[in-house]
Amino acid sequence: MPQETARFYTKSRRFPKMIGRMNDGSRIPGGPYTLTQVGVGGAVLLAMFATRGLLWSTGEILLDILMTAVLAFAVTWLVGRLPMTRRNLLFAFLDAAAAMFKPFGGKYQGQVIRLSAPHGAGGGTRVLPPERPVSLVPPPPPVGADLPPYPTKTPRPRREVSLTPPAPISTPAHRPATGLERLLTQVNSTNS
Repeated sequence: MPQETARFYTKSRRFPKMIGRMNDGSRIPGGPYTLTQVGVGGAVLLAMFATRGLLWSTGEILLDILMTAVLAFAVTWLVGRLPMTRRNLLFAFLDAAAAMFKPFGGKYQGQVIRLSAPHGAGGGTRVLPPERPVSLVPPPPPVGADLPPYPTKTPRPRREVSLTPPAPISTPAHRPATGLERLLTQVNSTNS
């Protein structure tokens, strides 16, 4: 039995439909073209011919036809150089046109967001000088100064430590009311 091979392509791997190969598979000049290129090129041709007498004209019909063909071919070629994405080019154009008429800051809960103008904020900063390290050795007296010597510290007498434990403080018996108090008393009774 012959083996069949099936190939499945996801949206991440798109192959555009091409127009413009000859019957033998050779390419036509500048082609092959995608459907988008053909659509945009045709729209430019129609727009140029429709507005020739109204918006622009050189006065020579052959020169006008040549300029229209060159401009349509240039636009078609540029559209072919756009990166292919999953996004439909028509929707991308419509979204870009709609974004031009939306408010700059956007909307929040149906209200246009108004950003306040930039303004200076007052205040100041204070940098403290670094602290001097504390030295336990007194600095030497200045040369030639007859200053009294530093007073010496007399040692204090030691406190006597009592070895008898302090008397227990009698507190009334407290019954834990909450689960947390019961848990704490249980932990304290096991640690002692």
